[in-house]
Amino acid sequence: LTKSSGLSLDLGKMRGGVEYGWDSLTDDCTQDGGRRPPLLPSAFAIELEKKSFTNGKEDYPLVKGLYKDAFEERFGKATKLIYGMLGWGDAEAAQQAEV
Repeated sequence: LTKSSGLSLDLGKMRGGVEYGWDSLTDDCTQDGGRRPPLLPSAFAIELEKKSFTNGKEDYPLVKGLYKDAFEERFGKATKLIYGMLGWGDAEAAQQAEV
């Protein structure tokens, strides 16, 4: 939820045969936004409905509650939010503004 952009990389975007340094790694692994803006608990619950759990929907209330608690804990204490170098556009900025 509130991790530094340099600590949130999609390593699946690494290209085979490329020897990476920090700058090239972060460039490749944050393409197309790197990660999405955090979701409000209500939006997370909607996204969660689209997912499937191995044991059916039994874990849905637990996961929904854990996210809500973590969201309130992290964002309730945050004094500064920095979301630089993530490649976000207007849509992501608007989503972040909701938070």
